[in-house]
Amino acid sequence: MKKVVIITLLCLGTMVASAQKVRLMSYNVRNCLGIDKVKSIERCAEVIRASKADVIAVQELDSMTRRNKCYMIGELAERTGYHPYFHRTIPYRGGSYGIGMLSKEPALSVEFYRLPCRKEPRGLLVVEFEKFYYLCTHLSLSKPHRLESVEIIRDVVSKLDKPAFLAGDFNAKPHSETITELRTFMTLLSNDKQFTFPSDEPRSCIDYIMGYNCPFKAKRRRVIYTPASDHCPICVDINMGKTKKK
Repeated sequence: MKKVVIITLLCLGTMVASAQKVRLMSYNVRNCLGIDKVKSIERCAEVIRASKADVIAVQELDSMTRRNKCYMIGELAERTGYHPYFHRTIPYRGGSYGIGMLSKEPALSVEFYRLPCRKEPRGLLVVEFEKFYYLCTHLSLSKPHRLESVEIIRDVVSKLDKPAFLAGDFNAKPHSETITELRTFMTLLSNDKQFTFPSDEPRSCIDYIMGYNCPFKAKRRRVIYTPASDHCPICVDINMGKTKKK
């Protein structure tokens, strides 16, 4: 009888351990220039450290530009202990400007897709981890370009072989056509009733985290109010479900 109880407990323990829990974050850092005009990489790093997120989609990053003579995602990684990933969307002031990602777990692969925008080319960063993909983007200010981008995103996620999460600054409000179209194939995980911009007096939601192809549950959703950028970062705790016993 005791052996049966022990075996049962071990099986239950294995099933619980197999549940994938992850804290996702999205943060438009505006090259670490605060809403109060104070420029501080350390302040943005402190926000990230305090969040205890597992993976962070980061937008508006400088790399060796004249205004910020540093590899910004690398500086943030060094101060937080995360693995850094970056891709240029445009050349800027002698260096690069783009989007990136910070993660506790090293990536298995990193891919980048160009997204349309006539004035300022945009992109989609796709980072693969053991259990899921995390996608970072910063969509155009132009509605037609955003809608074109949605179709590219739809095509990309449809080919992924693991659950996928999309995060970033979408430059679109909750009831816009952009968000409506995204929600035809993705699940909104962040709270679109919590405003994210501008960070000193938030009055609109334009930053989101969404999910694709996974029996996930958003357990906790929050906006972090900080003057470290003009955007407030957002966090979502995800329970991706338990592995079924075979």
